[in-house]
Amino acid sequence: GFMLCSPIRPSVAITINALELYCVARLHSPHFSIQAFVKTICDLQGVAFQHYLSRQFSITLDLYLNILNGVEALVMEALSRTSDDWRLQHACPVCTYELKDEPHLKFKILYAMDGNNSLKRILCHIAEDEDSHELPTTQKVPTTCYLSREFVDSFAQSAPIQSTSKGDENPCAGHWKNMDEQKTKQTWGVYDETGIFLAVFWHGIISLVTAELMINSNHSAKYPIAIVSRLMKVFRADLGGGYDIRCQFSTTLAKSVIGKDVEQNQHSCLVPVFHGHAHQRLCQLSHLTVYTEGLGLEDLETCERMFSKSNMLASSLCYASAFHRQQAINTYFSHNDAYEVYASISNFIYSNYKQALLIIQDCEFVLLSLKCELGVTTDTEFTTWLQEERSDLEGLEMEPLNETLQMEYWQALVNLEASK
Repeated sequence: GFMLCSPIRPSVAITINALELYCVARLHSPHFSIQAFVKTICDLQGVAFQHYLSRQFSITLDLYLNILNGVEALVMEALSRTSDDWRLQHACPVCTYELKDEPHLKFKILYAMDGNNSLKRILCHIAEDEDSHELPTTQKVPTTCYLSREFVDSFAQSAPIQSTSKGDENPCAGHWKNMDEQKTKQTWGVYDETGIFLAVFWHGIISLVTAELMINSNHSAKYPIAIVSRLMKVFRADLGGGYDIRCQFSTTLAKSVIGKDVEQNQHSCLVPVFHGHAHQRLCQLSHLTVYTEGLGLEDLETCERMFSKSNMLASSLCYASAFHRQQAINTYFSHNDAYEVYASISNFIYSNYKQALLIIQDCEFVLLSLKCELGVTTDTEFTTWLQEERSDLEGLEMEPLNETLQMEYWQALVNLEASK
């Protein structure tokens, strides 16, 4: 019932119950650090805290987690679940399992992907030296949710440098700062890893695919391209992915090495609802989830909800080693999948179903009265309005002169007031 912190002449042993208690407590409250837990144990035992005790506890914790991972690997091997794609193929029971005679939907699987820079890691280096001086380790986190760095880097040269020029196919070119590759390279050089990039099934199963976002990368587009490539390899056609800079990324994706596969598999890039308000109106009409048939109630903002929870890891990972950072992220996401999302997925589907029924019921009366008020005779007129608006915006070569003069006059008044 004890774990030793040294293979030769150990002087300190920690009970397995204490290790298990800390693991579960940290998963529910990632702010709870090893040092805080060790200090708590010292106070309970009436012993003065020493810094080496935290290091010893960390060693035994790694050993304890390694044993758990080894047991899980044996179980997966006995169940013939050793394929690298097994977890991804069965991660979400709603998305990945098909029923007999299930009707074909426009989107077979919906997912959201985005990057988050809260889980940064400080670069361990000597003054005036830009290279990392972190001690090498043979420890590895056995996980299938992380894309390997080699796999992600294989798309670095195939990912074209993102352009934000006015002549680009992107209607939002020049309006988004995170579309500018040159600006993203100016991030603080103090970090070795600036965060994570992940994809999430729209039902909330987290860490579908995660990838490390490196500060020294000149091709940030390689992360979403690697994710799309992996998802298409496993699930093939009819995938729909939400990304906040979809308009720029779709152009980059089409020009990448997997551009032909994206076209053949009819992969759709969509703009999530919340981020859609920052896009140009023409971009909204073409890619916003509100105007996309087949999405229903989905807003594809799942990543934002996931990040709001995983951000609690930030304080304990800022100075962690590369191994312990990946270990904490993988453990937290796996626990969240099993005990938070999976446990409540039935209630999630049930609530969405009730909401859909209420909306359909209300529309039978509200929509009918609005159509009578506006003089609309058929439902196809709504689609016609969107098509006419899109055609009108595409035909505009410049801003209307009247509106331009009004804005210039308003700006002149603002400048006059400021000068006074």
